[in-house]
Amino acid sequence: MLDAIASRNPGLQAWSAASLSRGGASRALPSASDRTSVSEGVGRMLGAIAGAAATTSAGRELVASEDSVTAGGVRDAYDLQLYREPDGSFTLELAMKIEFDFTEGPDGQRWTAAERQQFIDDYTAAVEAAWHGHTFTDDNGEQITLDIDLDVGERPGGFFGGVRDVLDTSENWSIEVVKIDAGGFNQSYVVPGQNTGRFDSEDVNPVSKGASDPQVGAAHEFGHMIGLPDEYNGKGGPEAQNDTDSIMHTGMDVRDRHMDLVEAWVNRNN
Repeated sequence: MLDAIASRNPGLQAWSAASLSRGGASRALPSASDRTSVSEGVGRMLGAIAGAAATTSAGRELVASEDSVTAGGVRDAYDLQLYREPDGSFTLELAMKIEFDFTEGPDGQRWTAAERQQFIDDYTAAVEAAWHGHTFTDDNGEQITLDIDLDVGERPGGFFGGVRDVLDTSENWSIEVVKIDAGGFNQSYVVPGQNTGRFDSEDVNPVSKGASDPQVGAAHEFGHMIGLPDEYNGKGGPEAQNDTDSIMHTGMDVRDRHMDLVEAWVNRNN
């Protein structure tokens, strides 16, 4: 190790060669100038490490963050992190951990392992396609881009899996997913006060409900999971009730009003 240090510090080479012996011979103490060279070498090494760390942190600045955000009456709905990017733009990361419990259908329909994984993949793709990348402007006039970051997995099975599930409460949502026949229907919902819900295997497939685009149930239910109400029943106001293309109605369009909850968080924290 000392030889390696000496090779990087010319002032130490003479001392290293003449005063250190692998055979155990007596070793001369370094002079004051030698010790200065060592100090300088270590200083340069630590400076390089600090510089690399500063470059990494300077690339993206964390402006504000909050874990277990409560939104629209939903407790622990998701986590938020607001970043200022190197180009001066802003990104709001919405992170949500979801655990699916895949259950048999009413007529004994069973999931295969491949089908369970495909549902997870399709769910993630449907939600991100609908919600990721939308922008809004905060009170300071800054444009914020929403970045959806989903961590979706399957509830562990078996006795030990059940024990682990009880001990690990890190998920924001725990959702049962019922297997039904292709093209079938089963009422899907979430329970905001409990961070639970019930989906079915068809919720990742588009269904025509009279809007301009067929609706993917998973994307609609995600709106509830971030605190938004249904709009077809008037809970979103009269304008929203008539907006059939809205994702919180019977369509797939994300409107500016759907960003109000996260925009309010940014305005409080930026």
